[in-house]
Amino acid sequence: MMLKKTPILALAVFAASLQSCSLFRSDVNSENPAVAAQAQRVESLKSQVDDQERLVDDAKSRVDAEKDRLKALKYQLKGAQQNLKGRKLEAKS
Repeated sequence: MMLKKTPILALAVFAASLQSCSLFRSDVNSENPAVAAQAQRVESLKSQVDDQERLVDDAKSRVDAEKDRLKALKYQLKGAQQNLKGRKLEAKS
């Protein structure tokens, strides 16, 4: 049931964002200089937020990849240490 509501919710959010974008664009062209200036500021900040979100998402992906690499190296180290112990025991016999 939740899966069926998700696309509808996403569509509603998308439609709302399109409507707000068109409102800001018309505000940028407003005859009132204060409204136009504030609308430009809103658009600029929105763009900066979008850029920062992309940077954060990219950074999270890189961090996740590095964590995975670290985990793999730790497994390799543990295996190599166990192998070393085995070889030492074998050499003693």
